[in-house]
This record gives sequence, structure tokens and C-alpha cells, in this order.
Amino acid sequence: MTSPIRYSQSPIELPLDGWLLEGEPVPGCKVCGALDGQRSQARKRNDWAAACTAAREIRSHGNSRSRSQGHGDAS
Repeated sequence: MTSPIRYSQSPIELPLDGWLLEGEPVPGCKVCGALDGQRSQARKRNDWAAACTAAREIRSHGNSRSRSQGHGDAS
């Protein structure tokens, strides 16, 4: 049996999965373009939560629009 650690340890840093930041904005879509800009700015300031959120919204927006009526300038 091992004894418990009785002192503080440095936090473990896990790598970020690259697919969390993926998402291809649909050309010509203003919403996708704005989300892509948000994702880019978040990555520059190392705000990975905001970057992942923007990427997820790009993926979701592209999927929902292409299924229903196609992508255009209006969303």
C-alpha cells in the first residue's frame, strides 16, 4: 500500500486536443466569419475556452444552416 502525498505538487498540464479548435467557416457567411475572428483573437490571447467555444459554434452553425437551407449572407 502506498502512503498518500502530504505536500503540494505542481498542477498537471494536459495537452489541448487540436480538434477542439477546428471548424471551417462557410465562405460568404457573416456569422461564420465573425466567429472565425473571435476564435482567432482568443487564440492570440491564449484564451482556449473562448477559442474552443467559437470553433464549436462554427461547426454547429455550418451544420445547421447547410442542412436546412444553405449558407448565404443572412443567418
